[in-house]
Amino acid sequence: MNVRSALDRLIDLEERVGHLYILLYKRFVDLPGVADLWWEMALEEHGHAGILKMVRALADPATRVKDLRPRLQPLEALIRGCERQVARISSLQEALAIAVRLERSELDRLGRETMRGIARTLPEVPRSAFAPHEAHLDRLTRTVRKFGGEEVLREAWALSPEARGRRAESLPARHRSAGPRPPAQTGHRKAAASR
Repeated sequence: MNVRSALDRLIDLEERVGHLYILLYKRFVDLPGVADLWWEMALEEHGHAGILKMVRALADPATRVKDLRPRLQPLEALIRGCERQVARISSLQEALAIAVRLERSELDRLGRETMRGIARTLPEVPRSAFAPHEAHLDRLTRTVRKFGGEEVLREAWALSPEARGRRAESLPARHRSAGPRPPAQTGHRKAAASR
């Protein structure tokens, strides 16, 4: 896949996610602590898009990268679904569930991998540029604990430093970038499965 084509698609997705967070900011502007969270998340996503634009401007147009289309298509579908949901959102719990789904996606991982694939032709981009921002994810997790409900909280647990650490330790090196694991079964599901 042509590097500029790959970067264009990643830039578009980062900007769309940033726009979703701006819409959530506007929707919940009357809740300052929550609105601030959406604002921070929008800034981060638009920052990622800006970094990718800089990389695109410097990348050799003839450079090829691994074909991202099979990994981009599910992301595009996820973001499209979230855009539809945000348009008719009725509760903070729904908004938090959307944010958790977006943050659990592999969008940032794809940006990081694409930049690594062309790093030899670019100035060094700080590793932290697409790294999980602990304070940001911690704040999202705290907000989910307070307002999100049990199901959203189970999904958000995968964003916690503990979950990411356990996942990295338990996966073989070749599978560490495969994405989030599904949440553990609850007690009643375990009992039903063992019958």
